[in-house]
Amino acid sequence: MSDSGVFAFELGDDLATRCGNTLTGVFVPGSRIALSAYRHVKHSSRDEPTENAGQVPVLIYMAQESTLFDEPVLRSVLAEANATFATLQQLGSRATRAEYVNISRAYRSIVRSCLEKLEQAKKSPEVQTDEARLQRLCDAIVVFYAAECLWHLFEILYIQSNQLVVPQLLDWARFHSPHAEDRATDLLLMGEEASESDDYWSIVKSLIMLGEIDVTRAVLSQNRKAGQTSFKAAEQILKSMPVYQEGYALQKFHSQWEFWHVDTERKIQSGLFATEPDLEQLIRLVAGDSEQWDAGIKESQDFYEYLPGYLLFTKPTCKPFELKIAAAKWLNRWCLLRPEREQCSMNRMVSQLMDHDLRLFIYDAQKLNDTHWFSTHLIDLIHHCGQLKSYFDQNNIDLPALRHSMIYEYGSYLMTSHNMWQLGIDYLDCCKQEGQAAIELLLPRITLRSERQATKLINLARQRGLISVEREICKVLSKRSYDNERYGNALEWAIRSKDVLLVTAVADFILKHYSKTGCMLCPDTIANVGGRMFASPRLVFLSKYFEFYEFYRTRDFLSASELLVNLLESKITPDYFWPSLLIDSMPLLESKDPKIFAKETVAILHHIETDLVPIIERDVSKYGKHHTETVFKDYRVENVDEIMNLLRLACARNLARALIIENTLPVV
Repeated sequence: MSDSGVFAFELGDDLATRCGNTLTGVFVPGSRIALSAYRHVKHSSRDEPTENAGQVPVLIYMAQESTLFDEPVLRSVLAEANATFATLQQLGSRATRAEYVNISRAYRSIVRSCLEKLEQAKKSPEVQTDEARLQRLCDAIVVFYAAECLWHLFEILYIQSNQLVVPQLLDWARFHSPHAEDRATDLLLMGEEASESDDYWSIVKSLIMLGEIDVTRAVLSQNRKAGQTSFKAAEQILKSMPVYQEGYALQKFHSQWEFWHVDTERKIQSGLFATEPDLEQLIRLVAGDSEQWDAGIKESQDFYEYLPGYLLFTKPTCKPFELKIAAAKWLNRWCLLRPEREQCSMNRMVSQLMDHDLRLFIYDAQKLNDTHWFSTHLIDLIHHCGQLKSYFDQNNIDLPALRHSMIYEYGSYLMTSHNMWQLGIDYLDCCKQEGQAAIELLLPRITLRSERQATKLINLARQRGLISVEREICKVLSKRSYDNERYGNALEWAIRSKDVLLVTAVADFILKHYSKTGCMLCPDTIANVGGRMFASPRLVFLSKYFEFYEFYRTRDFLSASELLVNLLESKITPDYFWPSLLIDSMPLLESKDPKIFAKETVAILHHIETDLVPIIERDVSKYGKHHTETVFKDYRVENVDEIMNLLRLACARNLARALIIENTLPVV
């Protein structure tokens, strides 16, 4: 590419202008580039802050390539093509030729349906008033028209593999040059008045050059002069023209065609059509007159437009290998007659297909602005049908590797695109280890818009054994729920993530909130943790404390006392929760009917002196005496010294009662 063809741009902000509009960029996930101003640094530059450091903000611009599939109308193409792609993978390489043809036609049907939708959308009022969107739709029509045209031709020449290609090429040319047939419909509706139309004969000649014999006869039959001898003779010539049918003997057909051709030439030479110059030109086209065809070529837009029609009247039994020579001669002829017309990419790619130059065709196909949709699906079909294997082997092209590379790139693009990641996974699944690695990298980067979508992602990750991806998604959802103050959800997703630190953090928050307010968050979630509590020691403590909390609330004091003592002995109590746990023991210790036995009471006293007192002393030495409230976060604490005395006194009273009861013999 020449320098003149490279687009130049600048950021234009204050800092970029001061730096001489030099930029730096970093690739970021999602096929984007982060651009910012950059001061050019050389090996001799001093490593020191610039004069703008700290004064001018650094603005970061996200540059992303726009694609045709940003348009909502086109997304149906991706979904429908994905379904056809999946069907082809199921068929594999053992399907019949007819099945591969059906797959090819399914792809073309998708594109044709898309073109109809685009044409309808282009005519809508909201699009007509939006120039940018109108341009995008027009660009999409051009791209997908080219894709369908090229795919159709490829199907005729390489998938169907017919011995005679002219009938199929005629259908191909008629579909992609519909103007003459559309105008012919208008002429037929006009009846006899059609012959007075200014473009009557130009349309009829176009129909002949497209090989539309039946339509031409219908238009001529409505001419005001249809009863004259010359028109009757023309009708007879067109009606009697031999048309090859499958299974018919070629030698016999050639004899009939030669006789018809000679008879047509004789009638022209006899001056039968001399009184009707336009009709004579028409019959000369049918007879393959070079002068008349040259005049027609000068009116054509593309070199391939009238090629099938020319073959119909000059070489109706043309075989695929003969098409290569005929197309090359026709292209040279077209270039000589239309020197002002540059050969566009469409003409070049059609020529490559007819010339059997698939290497260049595939190379140019990847340049279509369709994010490799066309080339990827076509290469995949070529790989499965296997009919061109010898061609790729002779040209030292590794077809499986080429297919793998293109599917991988296309799938990666879909995975990083808005709302298309589900389609991308199906393509990456075909890429074995590389595809699996790409899914593992790209799946966690998908923006989570709902828990339903997250559940779908988790299921996809689980099906592929991507445990790390599943856990990463759960962590994201847990943190998001925590930020949204949905603490039950946060705990649930944290447990599913199996991240010990995250589970501990959420459990800590719930415990601290309880010690400050006396309100237990998300009780339903905690009650249903069950065996999953072992994800974190802190979660075990939270679950067991919640059991104690429930026993106490339902006045099952004996069970509550037993569980409380077990928690004190468990060594999993967090430092900040010791005050709350010991204060919870006070009502049980003060009960007239002892709920805690002497041995357990001594254990509580032991924990007060060996666990709680050192925490208080450490806190006092660090923050000072007046800041001991930093340890006692319990909502029931007002004075630390008073609480400590009350705890000791309660233990002493309960110990006295328990010893008396335990050492009193029952009455016999």
